[in-house]
Amino acid sequence: MTLEIESLLFKQVARPKHHLMTKITNLWENRYRINVYIEIEEDNLIKRRIHSSYFCHYKPGNLTIIHGTNKESLKDAT
Repeated sequence: MTLEIESLLFKQVARPKHHLMTKITNLWENRYRINVYIEIEEDNLIKRRIHSSYFCHYKPGNLTIIHGTNKESLKDAT
């Protein structure tokens, strides 16, 4: 099921260039928090950050983004 949710999310929003992973957490019933992580090199260090976060409603075959943040302003995020 989490693969379907991730696939439905990336049909609606762009996958970030340095995508590391997507963490999907069921909050209650069919409501989910989805955090999209990136991995970038900055100051000769590998850093992992949340690139975007979404609160979603899921029904099989359908994902509705209720609220989301997208931090496109992160250095080297896109």
